[in-house]
Amino acid sequence: MFFELHRGNVPPKIDEPHHALDLDQRFEIALRNAAKRWRQAVDRRLNRLDMSQASFMTIAATMHARFPLSQSELADKLATSRASMVHTVDRLVQGGLVKRESPATDRRVKRIVITDTGTHLYTIITEEVAAVRRQLLANIELEKLVHLTELLERLQREIPPSPEYSMFGDMPLDPGSNIGTCRGYPK
Repeated sequence: MFFELHRGNVPPKIDEPHHALDLDQRFEIALRNAAKRWRQAVDRRLNRLDMSQASFMTIAATMHARFPLSQSELADKLATSRASMVHTVDRLVQGGLVKRESPATDRRVKRIVITDTGTHLYTIITEEVAAVRRQLLANIELEKLVHLTELLERLQREIPPSPEYSMFGDMPLDPGSNIGTCRGYPK
């Protein structure tokens, strides 16, 4: 049995033996699997550049920040552990993509600042990610894409963010979970 969506408070039940899951369960599974496959498609493209999503998202968060963030703030923003963020930032620093700066007011805090090399790589990778997005969405009708986008945006508004993370909505991708390096830079 599954439910057909309509404009009422209680969706009508539709009895069909081939629909083993409720529509909400099917939606959850489809959303989770689509997000996973989307990340995998992006990962494959980033791997060609020897870049992980974790590294790219750290660079992207640094680029989009209104002011330089600390490693802890980056970890919170990207919903990753602080230990993982230290390793990611270490690799990006070794690759010359970001640098650590201490504000004059507190030398203990290290703010992460994007370098010119990091900015250039961000531009290249953003173009690669856009190519993946175009490829994945190429066969989706515009009207359906608009509807799905509006539905997902509404769903985002209705789900409160987790209090331990300050996820940001202006980023093009979800954070990745694996840490990597950039081509030609130390591992």
